[in-house]
Amino acid sequence: MKTNFLLLAILLLFGACDNSMQVEDIEMTSTILPEPKSVMNHGKTVVLTEDSRLYSENGELYLLFGLFSAEVKKLTGLELKSTVRANDQADLIFAIDSSMAIGAYSIEVGHPTQVKGGSHQALVMAKTTLLQLLTRDGEQLKLPMVSITDHSDVGYRGLLVDLARQWHSIETVKKLVDLAAFYKINYLQLHFTDYQSYTLPSAAFPKLSTPDRHYSVDELKDLNYYAELRGVTIIPEIDVPGHSSPFVKMYPEIFAIQDTASNPWIINMGNEAAYQALDQIIGEALEVFKNSPYFHIGGDEAIFNKVMEDPKVQAYMENQGLDKDVHELYRHFLVRMNEIVKKHGKQMCVWEGFGPEGKIEIPKDILVFEFETNRYLPHELVKDGYTVVNTSWKPLYVVNQKKWEPQTIYQWNMWRWENWWDQAPSFEPIQVDKSDLVIGAQMCAWEQKEEVEIPSLRQRLPAFVERIWNTKEKISFEEWKKRIEVQDVKLSKLIDDTRQDSLLEGHNFTKDMLK
Repeated sequence: MKTNFLLLAILLLFGACDNSMQVEDIEMTSTILPEPKSVMNHGKTVVLTEDSRLYSENGELYLLFGLFSAEVKKLTGLELKSTVRANDQADLIFAIDSSMAIGAYSIEVGHPTQVKGGSHQALVMAKTTLLQLLTRDGEQLKLPMVSITDHSDVGYRGLLVDLARQWHSIETVKKLVDLAAFYKINYLQLHFTDYQSYTLPSAAFPKLSTPDRHYSVDELKDLNYYAELRGVTIIPEIDVPGHSSPFVKMYPEIFAIQDTASNPWIINMGNEAAYQALDQIIGEALEVFKNSPYFHIGGDEAIFNKVMEDPKVQAYMENQGLDKDVHELYRHFLVRMNEIVKKHGKQMCVWEGFGPEGKIEIPKDILVFEFETNRYLPHELVKDGYTVVNTSWKPLYVVNQKKWEPQTIYQWNMWRWENWWDQAPSFEPIQVDKSDLVIGAQMCAWEQKEEVEIPSLRQRLPAFVERIWNTKEKISFEEWKKRIEVQDVKLSKLIDDTRQDSLLEGHNFTKDMLK
C-alpha cells in the first residue's frame, strides 16, 4: 500500500491515548459464527470508552483499523480511535505473528487486548470476531473477557454471484462482500459473462460489453480494493467456450462457427484468432483483479451442434493432429486455456464440464468446481488426482424459488454431493472419503435479481460456512439458530438492510432454470 495513503490513515485516526480499559464480572454466552476452534470464557467483561485506542507496530494495519472503527460505529454509534504511540498505551493491540499459520488468529481479551494473526487476512477475520462479540451499554463498549484461538478447517470458502443473467449494482455487490466477510468467506466468484450479457469492460474488444449492463474499470478496481480490505478475494469468471453468445454476436469473424444460426452459443475452438483474443481479454480482467490467485473460465455445458462442420475447425484439428471428435477439440481447448491462464500467473478454475474419457489429458494443476456430477463423479476426480471445490447442486445452489432451508444446508458435509434431479448420479447422495484434494466448498447464487440476493443468502450462507469452517460439527443446529438471531441483527446494521426471505425450500422449479 502506498505510503501517502498510510500516512493519511494514521493522521485521520491519530488521537491522544489514555489507557482506559475497565473490567467487570459478567456471565457470557458465545454468539460467534462460525464457532471458533477454542473459546475460553473468563467470566468478566472488558469495558472500552471513548479514550480507548487501537495500536500496531505494523503501519499497514492502520487501514484495517479505519475499517474496524467505521464498522464499530455502524453497529454501536460509538467510535474506537487509533494511536501511533508505544503499545503499552493502547487497549487493543494487533500484530502479525509469522510463527502462526497464515489463516490462524488468536484473541486474548484483557488489559490490554492482544489480537494476533498469521497474516493480514487472519487479522481481518479476528476483527470480525471482535465485531461479533462487541456490545454497547450506554456510552460504553463491552467485550467479554475470552481467550480465542481459531482457524478454518479448509482454505477455500466461497460464494458465487451471477452478474451476467441479472444485473447487480456495485452497491449491491459491496453489500454481498460485507455479508461474505462477516461470516469469514474468503473468495467471491463473480460470474461476469453468459448468454444474457457481458458485464466486463474491454479496451481491446469494446463491443463485447453489453450496453447499460457492464461495469467500468474504475468501478471494478474500487470493488476489488473494497473486497481485499475486508479479506475477500474476487475470482473473475469469463465463461467459455459455451455460454458465449456475446462473443459470437459482437465479433463473429473471431468467435463464431460458420453455422451461427444453428449454434450461436459457442466460441469457435478451431480459430487461432479466438485464442489470441481470449488471451487479451483474460489479461485485461487480471489487470483489475491482480490479487486473485485464480481465474475461472467456466468450461461447462458447451453445445457442440455444427462445430465439426466448420471449415476452420476442420483445418485446425488436422493441423493439431486431433482425432475427428469434437470432444477431443473441447479437451484441447481446456488445455490451451490453461496455458493462457498460467501465462498470466494464475491457476485456472473450471466447472465440471469434462469427463474421464478422452485421449487428451486434462491437466491436474487446474481447480475443478464439481457441481452436477453428470460428467465426472467427485470420487473419480479425487482418485484421478484433481483438486476439487465442492459446489454440490443440493443444497449449495441458491436459485430464485429453488433453494434449501438452513437446516438442510446444516445437515450437509463437505465430502457429500447431492442433486435434486432424479436422473443425476448424485440423486442418491455421493459421499466421498475425506481428502486433502477437496480444498473447500462454494455456495452459488444463480439467476437471482439483485434485490433477492441479500434476503436469500443472509442466513443460508452462514449455515454453509459453519459446516466448512468446522468440517466436524461443533455446535448443534439449535445452537446455531440462537446465534444467527444475534449476528443477523448486527449484519443488518453493517449493510443497512433488514430484508429477509421465508427460508423455505422452493418447489416451483424446472431444470432449465439452472446453470
